[in-house]
Amino acid sequence: MNEQTLTDGEPYYRSRSTLLVPESYFKRFFWRSPYIKIGHWAVASYLGILMDDPLLHYKISFLERSYKWKKQYQEEGQRLVRVNFYPDDRDWGRLSAISNATGFSRCYIFVYLLLIALGVISLDNGGTQPSRVKGHWNPVQAISKMSE
Repeated sequence: MNEQTLTDGEPYYRSRSTLLVPESYFKRFFWRSPYIKIGHWAVASYLGILMDDPLLHYKISFLERSYKWKKQYQEEGQRLVRVNFYPDDRDWGRLSAISNATGFSRCYIFVYLLLIALGVISLDNGGTQPSRVKGHWNPVQAISKMSE
């Protein structure tokens, strides 16, 4: 593990972790530089932003609790892309706790929160249904295009 120190002197650790992201979203939202990024944020920083969101509990509440013994993973056939990164272990631990509480995998929850943050999923209508308008990934833009 790689120990680092915050400005207040408290040590924290970053260990290598992997997320699986559907290829279609990876191609649309991620870009490669020396490191994989989402917009101008490194994946580890982006995860930290998602975990510090004051509306995180509200967003997670839309995931229906799975009462199965087995975790619910992403659907097959999405050609998942491995994204290796070094998250702050506190953020990774928080994502793990959410995963254990909801019954959804860490990858599933990360992609879900990513899609909310990027406007692909809208919680305004109380659900997580994707836009049915062909050719538009952003439901807000799809609705405005329909009304024009």
